[in-house]
Amino acid sequence: MIAFGVIFLVLGVIVFQLVQTSIYRSTDQELSRVATDQNFLLAEANHTTPPAAGERGPRPNQFQQQILLWKGGQIINQNDLGSRIDDFSHINLSTQDLDKVTTLQVKDRNQQTLQFRSITVKSPTAAADYIQILINTDPIVATIQSFQRILIICMVIFAILSVFLSYFLSKRFMRPLLTSMRQQQQFIENASHELRTPLTIIQAKLEKLFTRPDHTILEESEDVALALNEVSRLSQLTNDLLTLARSDNPQWQLHKQPVQMAALLTKIVTPYQELAEAEEKQLLMTADDFQVSVDPERLQELLVILIDNALKFTQAGEKITVTAKKEHHHWQLVVADTGKGISAEERERIFERFYREDAARGRGGYGIGLSIAERIITAHKGTVQVVDNQPKGTRFVMQFPLKS
Repeated sequence: MIAFGVIFLVLGVIVFQLVQTSIYRSTDQELSRVATDQNFLLAEANHTTPPAAGERGPRPNQFQQQILLWKGGQIINQNDLGSRIDDFSHINLSTQDLDKVTTLQVKDRNQQTLQFRSITVKSPTAAADYIQILINTDPIVATIQSFQRILIICMVIFAILSVFLSYFLSKRFMRPLLTSMRQQQQFIENASHELRTPLTIIQAKLEKLFTRPDHTILEESEDVALALNEVSRLSQLTNDLLTLARSDNPQWQLHKQPVQMAALLTKIVTPYQELAEAEEKQLLMTADDFQVSVDPERLQELLVILIDNALKFTQAGEKITVTAKKEHHHWQLVVADTGKGISAEERERIFERFYREDAARGRGGYGIGLSIAERIITAHKGTVQVVDNQPKGTRFVMQFPLKS
């Protein structure tokens, strides 16, 4: 903000100086021209007698330019000046700046300040010692002062506008950065919380073993099994966190390759069909046979997340379907179930990191899975919608471009 102010100030000073110099340039050039015109100076130096009968004095509009003839430190062409001699009677001759254009201020009989540009040269004749030529610059000064006021007003207005504009732009462009910082902080807090729980359980079980050194492994097998289960969950959590962190990188690369969708889905879904049968659930798959360019590992991870969640939130006797079909310029992947469903309020938040509600299908209980799934979909330039399944349940409808 200070930099903007300094720039505006410097720019204003430069513009003002350029305009002022430009305005005075013609006047100064006229003074220099007249001061070097020997014929003019000779005529003026000899023009010290009163005007002849019938000859008029200087016309009023000639007051812009005045000639003062000096001899012995006194003005000797008082007759030519007429009543204006009163305005110049307080001028003192200065010979220090001969042949140089200077600025001169004079108080008139009404004590008003008159502005002049002046040049003093030596007289070419003995009739006078010096000739001083003055050009009234009151109109120029008024113009400069008016321009100065306008310039200051404009600078103030633009400075105020720049303040508001800078605030608006900084707020607009800083919002994503602040959001990212908040997400990062929240990510670290949530990750620390999620890591603390399994570590606490593992520590408690191991410390318990030390309190019973005479027990056999068989006697403590339950605690050992629980600790190993927490180690497995901790390993899965760290893998999910690593995937989530990598997916935040704009340069996160997919390793796409042409695959046959029917064959890929069969490979991914078949192991889960056996798991569903063991839980007395149905896992059905329907896939058109078409070729797409995808990252097969990421697509498998996506389907595992969605199928795992569907199995978790369906009861015995309920059904899960995985469907893939080719449409005009895109292909569609749908994972549907007849489970308890997700409320409209929770649908807006299910893809948030670590969001866990009973119906907000967080993978492994950590609320990370769907966040990873969304990033995989986005990385494939796809979209996802979460809608109700009829008569009950939830449908995850994903669309991907055929050519990406």
